[in-house]
Order: sequence, then structure tokens, then C-alpha cells
Amino acid sequence: MKKNIGEDKKRSASKTEQTPYTYSFWSIFTNTFGTTIKVLIAAVLLVGVIMGGLGLGLVIGWIETAEAIPEEDLEITTGLTTFIYDNEGNVVTKLTGSDNMNRETVEYKDIPMILEHAIVAIEDERFYEHKGFDLIRILSSVYSLVANRGEIEQGGSTLTQQVYKNYTDRFEQTFERKFQELYNSILLEMKYDKSTIVTKYCNIVNMGNGSYGFKSASELYFGKDLLDLNLAEAAFLAGIPNAPTTYNPYTEKGYENTLTRMKNILDKMYELGFINKEDHDTFRTYQVEIQPRDTTLQTYNPTSYFIEQVIDDVIQKLMEIDNSTEFYAEQKLYNNGLHIYTTLDPDVQQAMDEIYMDSSYFPTLTATGEIMNKDAYKYGELPQSSMVIIDQSNGQVVAMYGGNGEKTSNRTLNRATSIERQPGSSFKPIAVYGPALELELITAATVFDDVPSYLDPKNPEEIYPRNYDKTFIGLVSLRDAVKSSINVVAAKVWSEYLGRDNAVSFLEKVGIFRSDIIFDDSTVSTATGGLSRGVSPYEMANAFATFANQGVYIDAYTFTEIRNYRDDVIYKAQPEFDTVYRSQTAYIMTDILKEITSPMNSHYPHSGTAYGRISIQDGAMPVAGKTGTTSDHLDKWFVGYTPYYTAAVWYGYDNRIMPIELVIGERRKNEETGSYYYDGEYNQAQYIWNAVMGKVHENLTAKDFEKPTTGLVEREICIYSGKYPTDLCLLDPRDNWGYGTDATRMELFIEGTEPSYFDQCDVHQEATVCVASTDPYGRFLLATDDCPQDYTMTIIGLVRPEPYIPYMPDPEAAPKPYDPDDWVYPILVEDMPYEIMVGEYCTVHGMPPVEEETVIVEIDPETGLPVVTPVPSETPLP
Repeated sequence: MKKNIGEDKKRSASKTEQTPYTYSFWSIFTNTFGTTIKVLIAAVLLVGVIMGGLGLGLVIGWIETAEAIPEEDLEITTGLTTFIYDNEGNVVTKLTGSDNMNRETVEYKDIPMILEHAIVAIEDERFYEHKGFDLIRILSSVYSLVANRGEIEQGGSTLTQQVYKNYTDRFEQTFERKFQELYNSILLEMKYDKSTIVTKYCNIVNMGNGSYGFKSASELYFGKDLLDLNLAEAAFLAGIPNAPTTYNPYTEKGYENTLTRMKNILDKMYELGFINKEDHDTFRTYQVEIQPRDTTLQTYNPTSYFIEQVIDDVIQKLMEIDNSTEFYAEQKLYNNGLHIYTTLDPDVQQAMDEIYMDSSYFPTLTATGEIMNKDAYKYGELPQSSMVIIDQSNGQVVAMYGGNGEKTSNRTLNRATSIERQPGSSFKPIAVYGPALELELITAATVFDDVPSYLDPKNPEEIYPRNYDKTFIGLVSLRDAVKSSINVVAAKVWSEYLGRDNAVSFLEKVGIFRSDIIFDDSTVSTATGGLSRGVSPYEMANAFATFANQGVYIDAYTFTEIRNYRDDVIYKAQPEFDTVYRSQTAYIMTDILKEITSPMNSHYPHSGTAYGRISIQDGAMPVAGKTGTTSDHLDKWFVGYTPYYTAAVWYGYDNRIMPIELVIGERRKNEETGSYYYDGEYNQAQYIWNAVMGKVHENLTAKDFEKPTTGLVEREICIYSGKYPTDLCLLDPRDNWGYGTDATRMELFIEGTEPSYFDQCDVHQEATVCVASTDPYGRFLLATDDCPQDYTMTIIGLVRPEPYIPYMPDPEAAPKPYDPDDWVYPILVEDMPYEIMVGEYCTVHGMPPVEEETVIVEIDPETGLPVVTPVPSETPLP
């Protein structure tokens, strides 16, 4: 029985650094190992005599040419497993490099005594006594060699010798290699104490299934740290390095082989006095349980879209830190045992995963079986989508998904970060409205005339832009224009107020750095999301998060820290903050964007473009956002935020397959909200956004967006003039539509931009009209002194700042080929019926005499408009 083993180990573990590793063969004869070397040479001579050809000179030549292991090569710095963690510190992925080497290093203090004893018992029972080689084992091997007529079948390698050949990767069965191994093992023992030799052995050996070193093997097979192993598990692991394929725990035969070897090791440990009989008997019958394969290993499980983006981002950062090439940075990431701490929130990501792996959110048929996109269906192409969620308070990306359904392979297209798609109207807040509000060029109350306009200088005779439904509202405030996603208003703000340079400046400040995405100065397509190059959901979420973060931009990031295998911090994220908008501007923009999910109300008879589809916690959690759909319906977006998170969703097809005929689907009622929706793919981005964010916010307390305590004022306005209302604004003719509209509301302003109390509404005016005289569109003309009193009435109507005259094409012009997207002339505007025809007077009275006709004038209860009914002469008047 080995005496004082614990004492010897404790003493050797505290051994200080020794003489540098530089010795000649002859110097060894003169030191304390001279006797051992002489015995070695004698054994060599014995072998030489037996073999009939080997001599001392040849052996000495081999030893003299042996290369000692350089100091730096004895430290494992490559082939190490890189670990990637979520924001809670859980390992989500292990990167094992091109060689699939899953290796973690361990320090001696973390190697349990039971494991060390198990290794020594089976691999090198006289380890604590010899000086690098075991003469008894060598003589045993020599005997085996002679008995087998020169065939080397039995090894005599000590742990020290195994350390040498594993670090040098020399396993050839030759006398030269064997003598050089013996020589270097002596040098290693002179350089290092026993604890260091054990540690190096534990870190270098092949443990099977791509695992190297006992630490990674313990995690792989048992899912636990070395210090948590019991005696049976320690002996089980100690038996694997001898033949990792034979002793493979993941095969039935391999498991049985390893279990048998474990019992032999326990027998040997008892024989050597390392364990007592009770422990021996208890653990010899212990049934070791192996855990399933580690799904965090990239070898067995494709990396997620999020982790692949982390890998790309870390490679870029390593290139920056080391001033290296991409190849070198990638090799360092996969092979140098880094520890990457990411911003991934596992709960948020799980919510997103559940929706994106639910095929019902990627329909190809309507509920009635109608094909949504006939071309895509014909070619077998499925709809795709991607999403990014950012915590706007710190800029951390907490979740992302890059495609339809389960991810089944590595390095596939990540549509969350790598696509360039047209954003449609979702681009308006960051390219037009936000910048114009910040520069105080407009306010939320600024009124525009949404009428057919000609804003494309390259095609001055064509109506541009079109609104998505080819209708025009007329006079409308900025707030309501955003709510209805009116393209004309965005184009007018761009061309008449903001300009390209201001837009580019603000886009760059919120992370849209590629100014080449914008066309030249002469076009306004950027205002409505028509870009020369597209954007990704990552960029859109990053930009919108600025509004959510009170105007402060933080460049989004996916990881917070990189540590090396020694646990030294080599990079720590320190995000930079840039104030793009004043908090007052950001709050007003947020308040406007909340209208997107709002119903029609007493101030504006139109619902927001996402109403009925976006509702978190039954409307208790506020949402600000913007829909976006390209004119060809190829790309659908929703970008929005709550007080907690900002998220962007894109929905479309990879190959940009445009529907030949847009299938909106069937009108259906949402029984929960009472609202109506269409089951086609037109609004699918909104449905996905709402489903994911609904799950994410399930257990979050509802709260409102933080409002600045200073710098904001509220002022009552007329919504059709943007000015201080008069009494006439309370009598807007559209009150009879049934929506209770009085044309006034309270509006938010950056202090100093609110209208003066003296700047009163001049849109609502009172006029006397003749009901016998109308223009071609049914609007009454102003009465003259010649109009009989029975034919006049006083109305309250609208006076446009600039008259709109509906365009009629020249009837003599050659007809154009039929185009279903062409206009139906004349193009009318929604508020035309309520317009006072300033300067246009009755053309009936005061003209040459005509036969007079008695009429009855009544107000239509549905339209609120006067209705003139001729009365036959024999019918008494009421």
C-alpha cells in the first residue's frame, strides 16, 4: 500500500518553479538522476544485445537529436472549446472549430483526488515514485518484445511519457521515438512537479466523441463539473483515454466495455490503498448514467440565427482588437477557448421561436382555400419572415429569427440582419417625420392638403405619389396623416420642408449609415420608403429604438464581453450614446405613432393602419409603431415599440415574387377585440409582431411611455387648420357623419412651436349659398343679391388654403391602353363636398329670365348635405 499519498501530493502541489527546461544528455549523468539514467542505459544495452544490432552510440544519437518541448507548447492555447452564453450566464452554444475538438482546461485544484487516483491506478501505478519512466514497466515491455519476436505489443508509458507524446502528437511505434520520449519525460519531471504532470495529462488526452480533456468529458457524459463526480464516475472517465473508440459511452458495446474497465480500475484502486473496501464494493455495482448528447455543441445542433450573428460580430471585433485578418480572427474564435457573453434573453427568444416555428403564421392558402400568391405557390416558394427585438434602454439585441420554420443547417441566410428590402411607409418616421419635427420645420398639428400632386420632377405630368388605397382625404394634420399612412403628406414634408441632406444626416445618426440607399436629390421616393438599396429588420429596429429611448441612439449590439481561456477580459462592450432627438421630439413622435393602432375617434373618422391587429395585453400596454407595404406588395413590415422593447418584422418572399393579383382574403371578425380583419398575407407582418410581442409582455407590468417633465405644451387646435379654433370649428359639417366630430382637440407641441391664441382657424368659414346653383361636383355656389331668400341658406364649410380643381383628361386626346391601376377621372377628394366655393357665385339668378321652379331644401341625415327637391305647382309647400 502506498504510504502518505495525500501528504506527497500536497507537498508536490506547492512546489515552486524549477530550473528552466534546458539540459544536455551528459549533464543529466552528473545530477541526482545519474543513477536512474545509468539503469536506463543498462536496460538499453540489454535490449541492444538481445536485438543484436543496437548500441549505446545509436541510442545516444537518438537522445541528443531529441527536441525538447518548447515552454509555450506545453500550454494549451488552441483546440479549446469556445463557450457562448446568454444574458443569464447559461451556455447556449459551444464552438469546437474545424477539428470538432471540444476541450476545456482545468487547474489542479479543480481535479478531485478520486479522479487522480483512478488515473494513476490504471495508467501509472508507480507515478508518485518514478522520475519520468517506470523501469519495471520497461522491463515488462522488453520481455513482451522478446516474446513476440520484435513486435511491440505492450506499452510501458508512464503518465509523464503520455503527456510528452500527446503534446508532440508522436505516436509512431519506433525505437527512436520511444527513447526520445523517455529522455523528454525525464526532463519534464525535472521541470515540473507531479501535480503539474497530472494537470497536463487531464487537459490533453482524447476522451472520445470530439471531447478532449477530463473537464469537457465530464460535462459531455455526465453534465457536471469534475468536483461533482462520484467515485464510479471518476473511474469510468479514467478508463476512456486508453482507447476512446472501444470505450465509447454512446454506443451500447462501448458503454459495456467502459463499465467493465471501471470495475477493473476500482479493483486496482482498492489494491493500491486509494479507497477502502466499503467504497469499492458500493461503487463497483453502481450503474453509471450517461446524459444525452450535448445539443449546445455546434457539432450536433445548428447554431441559431442569433448565435450566428454573434459569431459574425465577434469576428469583426477580434479583427479590430488584433488588427488581424478575418481568417485569423475566425480561427481564434473557434479554437482558442474564448468565453462570449451575449445579450440573448432566453425567454424572449423562446417566445419568438414558438411563433416562427408555427406554420399557421406563414399561410399559402386563405381560410376558403384560395391561393394567396399564385406564382410563389406554382414554384413551391414559401413565404419568409424575420424579426429583431432590442431592449431600447441599453441597446442590447435580446432576440432574433431569420426565416420561416425550424433552422436545420449552419450559416444559412439570416434575414434578420442580411437582407436589403424596401421598407415602404415604415421608413417615414425615421427619414421624414422625426427629423422634420426635431428641426421644428413642422408640428404634429401642421396641416397638409392630401390631393393629387405632381411631386416627381422626372415625371412632372404624372400623379405622384399615390396613396396605398388610391384615395385622397383632403386637409389633414400630420398626426392623422401618419395614422392613415398618407404618402402625399410624407412626400410634401420631404420636398417642401426637409430636403435630402437633412434626411441623410438623421438616417446616419440612427444607424442607417449607407447614404447610397437614397436616390439622388431630384426624387421624393425616399419619403415613402422607395430606396436604391433596402434595409434589414436589424437596422429598422435599431433606428426606431431611438424614439423609444427618448431620442438617444445606442448602436445595437449582440455581446457584452469576450474573455480568453484564462478568464481574462479582452473586450468589454461600452456602448456610445448619441442624442439624435430631444426627448420632447421623441415623445411627440411616439405619441403620434401610437395612433397607428388606434380606432377612429371623435377627432378623426379613420382607424390606424394597424388597428385590430396590434394589441398587447388587451390594449393595456401602449404600442407605437408604423406599418409598411411596398406598392407592389412584395414587402410587408411592422416596426414598433412598447415601453420595454423595440421590434421589427419583415414578411415577403426571397425571390421577390410579386402576386399577380393581390389576395386580401376574406373579411373576418376577431371575437376577442370585435374588430374585423382579412385572412390574406397582406397584414401578416403585423400578426407575427403582435403574436411574439404578446408572449414577451405576458408577465410585464403595463406602463406608459415616459413623458418629459419640461419643454412640452398642450394647445387646443382645429385639426383642419392646425390653428387655435373658433366657434365655427365646433360646427364642422362632418359632425353629421355620426362620429361626433367637432374638429378640435388638444395637441402636443415642443415649447415655442405652439400656435398663438391670436392665430385663429381660417379654414372653417360661414357662407350664404344658393341651393339652386351648383358646380359640376354638386357643391353649392355663393348666393348673390339676386337669389330669392327661399333659395339661400347659410352653411359652415371649409375654405382650402389653395383651391383644388379636379383634373379631367382632354377628351380629344388619344385613349391610353387599359390599365387596371390607372385613375378614374375626375379624381375626387374626401372633403370636397364640404368646401365653400370662394369666388364662385350663383349662375342661375340674375341671369336672363327663366321659368322659376319651386323647390324644397332638406338636410340629408346620412350625408349632412342639402338636398333640393323640385315641387310641382299644384303641390302645397310645407
